[in-house]
Amino acid sequence: MAALCDRRARPAGAPCARLVRRSARDAGRRRGRRVNRAFDMVVVGAGPAGLCAALRLNQLGHRILLVERSRLWPRPQIGEALTPGVRNIIDFLDANDALETVPILAGKPTRLRWTSEAIETVAHDGAVVDRAAFDAALVRLAQARGVAVLRPASLVRVDGRPGGWRAQIATSDGLLQVDAPAVLDAQGRQSRREPQRLRAPRLSTLWAEIPASAQGPGADRATRVDALPDGWMWGAALPSGRYRIMFTFDPSMRDDAPAREPEMLLRRACARSALFEDMAGLPWCNAPNMCASTPYVDALAWQEGRIKLGDAAFALDPISSSGVEKAMRFSLQAAIALNTWCRASNTMEQALARRFYESRLVESAARHFAWSAGYYRQAWCGELPFWRGHSTPTLTSGLAPDALARRAPDDTLAARVAELTLALQAEWAQIAVVRSPSGDFAPRLPMHGPIRFARDAEIVVVPCATDDRVIAHPALQHPNLDRPVAFWDGVALVPLLGALTRAALPLELIGSLGGSMEPASARRLLEWLWSKRIVEPAAFGANACPIS
Repeated sequence: MAALCDRRARPAGAPCARLVRRSARDAGRRRGRRVNRAFDMVVVGAGPAGLCAALRLNQLGHRILLVERSRLWPRPQIGEALTPGVRNIIDFLDANDALETVPILAGKPTRLRWTSEAIETVAHDGAVVDRAAFDAALVRLAQARGVAVLRPASLVRVDGRPGGWRAQIATSDGLLQVDAPAVLDAQGRQSRREPQRLRAPRLSTLWAEIPASAQGPGADRATRVDALPDGWMWGAALPSGRYRIMFTFDPSMRDDAPAREPEMLLRRACARSALFEDMAGLPWCNAPNMCASTPYVDALAWQEGRIKLGDAAFALDPISSSGVEKAMRFSLQAAIALNTWCRASNTMEQALARRFYESRLVESAARHFAWSAGYYRQAWCGELPFWRGHSTPTLTSGLAPDALARRAPDDTLAARVAELTLALQAEWAQIAVVRSPSGDFAPRLPMHGPIRFARDAEIVVVPCATDDRVIAHPALQHPNLDRPVAFWDGVALVPLLGALTRAALPLELIGSLGGSMEPASARRLLEWLWSKRIVEPAAFGANACPIS
């Protein structure tokens, strides 16, 4: 995505073309009449998650219908931060040209007050994008590639069974019935409480925008992040010239009714901030907005033939500023899982697709929750109640405290919530364990001494995405790895390392690996195994390592 590397704000492109395909006008259709159509997939929601999935599934040859409920288009959004990983995703989708005219600001430094009360300035390699233009450009690209788009339209209900759903979609021209094997929910964070969601401690976010005219010609346009005793603030310049300020806090810890007095709360937060006090009295473009920003993960994100993407599946703590990237990356993984499920020749392949999807969901959510908790622990005011309450990765379900005990053993919801809870806890435990095996640097790999697999190394079979399908693939597992590793620089790892079940010299191993990789890459592989204590010194003639 070349525009992300541009240090200037890019001008907006031409106005967005009509997004609705008016196929309903064909053959004298009367308003209000039910019309039936068939697609391979229905994607509900035209944010980054839904658009990424629609584009990828279109690449894989599926007929896609994209449904977007918003009447206002391009619709304003507050998730403008793009982390560097978005560039690789845009490259993969071959979407660079489509995004060339999207306004973007990049290269702005960050002024930070976090680990101490001193203010520091750090480099920032992310970007801030005009999200309305970003989403609209991807919609136009999807349409150009053959994705059918309905907007404004809303999903009314879904009937049928896995592999044979009938979706009823309300449009301005009447009710449309769509038959499809799969339905993808990318509608984002919903306001209603859903008992299948496992939630972190509560968060709410207030935000407002300062007009460019109020900032003055010499205004500081740097991104700002400040830890306050009762929450944290974030601010960034927007491509439009405005400056957005946000205050994130725990509403359950307050007694000042933030929903009734949002402007006073936000201005007081600015006044208490070492980084935002100069903005406390500036005019705002509009009255402040407030939204729920509690992180969560949905235990029912995968149902056969119906899956969730983006914030519908799991929502991140906004402190990471990586929500757009995580949503798009998970959508790519979900698209491969669903492609495998739809084209599976048996139930085992479908089960493998589900296992891949759910493992990526758990991994993504758990790692983010653990990272966020660790970042909260670093705050200079970390001993205060807000920070203590958010510095340990904990999740609670929307079920009543005794609901799991009261529900029948065959209750699907209770079982899924319990399974997800255990999976997340196991992932957190593994994240906590995975570190350098000792505080000292590992010694250099002994090139002239024999080595072999350590006794706690294992070969396991895991679901892996290869090209456009999920397959079962052998992988290397070890306590010092945060997840099993199946590939090294794109080459299947386990078949290369059979010689390590017995003592072998590194120089000989490098030579034997020459048919699969360059000698320098083979040496890096052995050095990596050695640094992780996955291989250890050995003696010729000793018993083979019982790896299995």
